[in-house]
Amino acid sequence: MQAPPFSLADWHRFLFGNANWHFLVEVLIRTSATYVLLVIAMRLLGRRVAAQYTLFEISIVVTLAAAIGVPLQAANRGMLPPFLIALVAVAMQRLIARAGITHRRVETMVSTDVTLLAREGRLELSELARAAMPHEKVFEAMRLAGWQHLGQVSRLYMEPSGAFSFIPARPAKPGLSVLPAFDDELREEARVDGCAACTRCGDTVQSARAGDSHCEHCGSRDWTYAVTEVER
Repeated sequence: MQAPPFSLADWHRFLFGNANWHFLVEVLIRTSATYVLLVIAMRLLGRRVAAQYTLFEISIVVTLAAAIGVPLQAANRGMLPPFLIALVAVAMQRLIARAGITHRRVETMVSTDVTLLAREGRLELSELARAAMPHEKVFEAMRLAGWQHLGQVSRLYMEPSGAFSFIPARPAKPGLSVLPAFDDELREEARVDGCAACTRCGDTVQSARAGDSHCEHCGSRDWTYAVTEVER
């Protein structure tokens, strides 16, 4: 059926669509029922869903949103299917979460595992590629956490939720700067003479060993000066 032409005078169709105003009362009831359904579902899913989402939690929330969105606005859609979908989603989440308590492999299959992105001031390029994580995203996370260079970090992990966690190096050693390239003043102030860093993986060596030689860890020939922490 062809839709009627748009008319500025047709306020009823503009505001209510093809339904009458009585459907607004039904929308209020549907919305209230949906709200209660979501509160119960999120409560049953557990507190971990209220934290940063893993891929599995995101899939559950998207499923709930897709199931509940349409019946709120469509008079010809009943409310029983969304309740059933929410029940199945909650049951699956709780079943898999319970299985993950005793079988870690189940947990890692649905939520992925912790990824080691940096070790002893050097980026693990193979893990970065596997996680599709660009260098600048790692450097951004380090800057937000207050780090200035890779040599300050003994371990850098990416958690299943996508968050980053750090283990500081004790003591820190010179490393590749994570500061923006345009901040020449601070980078130069932190420069360590006689020490070079690979721009690709962050491995640090004496400047005399760098030059045009290959990095022992990644094979790159691109070197820059290493830096240390600058007190501000």
